[in-house]
Amino acid sequence: MPHKVILALLAIGSFAVGTDGFVISGILPRIAGELDVSEPVAGQLVTVFALSYAISAPVLMTLTAGLSRRVMLRGSMAAFLLANVLGALAPTYGVLMAARILAGISAALYMNTAAATATALAGERYRGRAVSLIIGGLTVATALGVPGGTLIGQLGSWRLTLALVVVLALPVFIGLFRVLPAVPQPPVISMRDRVRIGARRPVLLSVLANLFAVAGCFTVFTYLAAFTRATTGMDDARVSIVLLVFGVAGAFGSAIGGRLSDRIGAERTFVGSVSGVVVTMVLLAVLASFFASHSTVVVVVFLAVTIAWGTVYWAEPPTAIHRVLDLAPTAPSVAISVNSSASYLGVALGGAVGGAVLDRLSPAALAWAGAGLELIALALVVLPGRSAVSKDRAQVLEGGPPEPAKR
Repeated sequence: MPHKVILALLAIGSFAVGTDGFVISGILPRIAGELDVSEPVAGQLVTVFALSYAISAPVLMTLTAGLSRRVMLRGSMAAFLLANVLGALAPTYGVLMAARILAGISAALYMNTAAATATALAGERYRGRAVSLIIGGLTVATALGVPGGTLIGQLGSWRLTLALVVVLALPVFIGLFRVLPAVPQPPVISMRDRVRIGARRPVLLSVLANLFAVAGCFTVFTYLAAFTRATTGMDDARVSIVLLVFGVAGAFGSAIGGRLSDRIGAERTFVGSVSGVVVTMVLLAVLASFFASHSTVVVVVFLAVTIAWGTVYWAEPPTAIHRVLDLAPTAPSVAISVNSSASYLGVALGGAVGGAVLDRLSPAALAWAGAGLELIALALVVLPGRSAVSKDRAQVLEGGPPEPAKR
């Protein structure tokens, strides 16, 4: 079976996972209304999904290291299907919360294994593009799955939205049994060695920068419905348009990020991406703070800035993965799982910060808070010791000395 077919199947799976992880943001008002909780409380469904993902990824990837990647991909997708069936049928907020925890755990296993499988199939030369293809499934989810699921939730029921995720994931589950070949297993790495790798200063700075970059974005994205209402006056049903614009731009940005990482280097691409997000966050903050109205001009400017935001933000995830792979070349599965955990801790942090800001301040303050978190990410990259991040590439498992930076 050609590798391109396998990579496409894995990307479709990440599309289903991305739709599930991000679509909750678009249907928060419906969930809050039906389950009789506030919108910030409903927003914690996004946070708990992200925390479950972040905490379980390194632990479960260690415990299951001896299992084949085929078993991991099939088992995680089966659990993901079960989680969304449970969520669609959940009678209470507590049951839905439990379903989101299971969904986060299964998504962590699937995405980490899929990314590691993609890099193994593609080889080092095309690693950035292979990772961007898997991440591209997430960005296409924001372009198509999230606005589509949001629209279904607004016109019908949020339960139908989770049913849509089941429909998306089921063909992937079947395909994993039919076409997935055996993939070479990486060496089994203990939790102690994983902690050693993650605790090394260059790796730690890299994953922390990624964490805050993601958190800045999700401070706004998690509560995009409330932010859009306050800034433009658009109703909840039209939030799907904003999500569509953001997602289409994100699909473009993800492809750019992967290619630029291969061409000019992951660190320079990462800095450019985060800097761009800072600019767009400030523009959104200024628009929401001083020019919010129902006028057509404000709507057009808002959508234009959202396009820029989606493009520059989604160039960051494949770049972040590429950066940490460069820093832990002897342990790619560890590098990916550590970075993945940081990403979803960022989602959780963004959701928590956004909920607190929305509860105590105003929707306009979301973008100011997001810009602040992005500046922290940028500072972590441009610290005086950042040159060590580029040069310390090395034999992390053996704890050997840094290798010279590749030219």
